[in-house]
Amino acid sequence: MGLITPNEYGTLRKLYTGQLQYLHSTETQIVKGLESMIEHAQDSQLQQAFKKHQGESETQAQRLERLLDELQGDDDDKKDPIITALIGSGVNIVRETSEGPVRDAGLIATAQKIEHYEIASYGSAIAWAGVLGLSGHVSTLQTSLDEEKRTDAILTQLASSENREAAAVS
Repeated sequence: MGLITPNEYGTLRKLYTGQLQYLHSTETQIVKGLESMIEHAQDSQLQQAFKKHQGESETQAQRLERLLDELQGDDDDKKDPIITALIGSGVNIVRETSEGPVRDAGLIATAQKIEHYEIASYGSAIAWAGVLGLSGHVSTLQTSLDEEKRTDAILTQLASSENREAAAVS
């Protein structure tokens, strides 16, 4: 979850709603961040993986909007500063590397950091939705979590070959 103050959320439902708001921010920021990663990746398989995940992130953002509407709660748009920083590290990779396998390896590492953050965030939201008796939310969030895990597995496979290519650059 994004940065919170100790007394910002007085109930689990409010904490859960905040988590969904941060997840929505995460997904919308990722859609934009992936545009740059697609543009700057050299490997065509990596570009395709980024494009696929961009589409999934758009769908995940829509799912989160529906869940937030169902809660009829605070529709405050919370910008997740953690995902902003992680996407910024991808911008730094592009700025500090030349086109090629070293850049691709860095972009994969950045993308996996983002995936792991999303996996943890969705996992917490699922647990809280379960405790709150929001079974419809659990299944919707589980769909997104499964997509995040698949993306991470694809990135891990791509990293295997990309890292070897990057190591060969002298």
